[in-house]
Amino acid sequence: MAGLVTFDARESAATHVATLIEGALVQQLAATGTASLLLSGGSTPGPVMERLSRSELDWSNVMTGLVDERWVPLEDPRSNAGLVHRNLLQNRAAASVFLPMYTDAASTLSEAAPMIDAAYASLMETNPVMLLGMGPDGHTASWFPGVSGLGAVMDRDGSACVLDIDATGAPVAGDTPYRMTITAPALARAGLTVLYITGEEKRSVLEAKDEDLPIHHAERVLGHRLIKVWAP
Repeated sequence: MAGLVTFDARESAATHVATLIEGALVQQLAATGTASLLLSGGSTPGPVMERLSRSELDWSNVMTGLVDERWVPLEDPRSNAGLVHRNLLQNRAAASVFLPMYTDAASTLSEAAPMIDAAYASLMETNPVMLLGMGPDGHTASWFPGVSGLGAVMDRDGSACVLDIDATGAPVAGDTPYRMTITAPALARAGLTVLYITGEEKRSVLEAKDEDLPIHHAERVLGHRLIKVWAP
């Protein structure tokens, strides 16, 4: 597994991550005329998205989506889609088509999951570039350790690209335990993927030898396609 690329400052790390993603999207656009990008929520990726929003890409041919989402509408301040709209879908990147993981066309999360999976299935065929994050418990996407449905989400032999998951009992899930998340089969179809984390606590978790942590499972699925970046 490739090592950790480290920086002394978050500003430099965010610029590096944005440059990596931009380069991968440029390659996709040159090869096929289209590209796709899946993004994570949280506070860390915001500066990366802001930098990408000014990139001189053909954003009209870039489909943008999410790695995971809380089951809340776009207007909710906890929405990952809202984060993407505020930070990425501005400036030049406003031309990108965004594919949400929340829909009000279904009354329950489990009812919506097949609809979101179907919407994301074609996007996964394009080997999307992905930006992952990681929590202090070792979760990535909404793969929270020990929660209901985790086995199905991490099953490499599964058929779904997106599943619903109940993160009740996971301390870092807070008051939004109901989520949509990409699965291991989706990660298996990813193109270049960047894991960007900050802080000593998360670095210690990432470098821990606990092979059962979801982040390590994701690392094994991604292999050489994963670049890991850290800043204090």
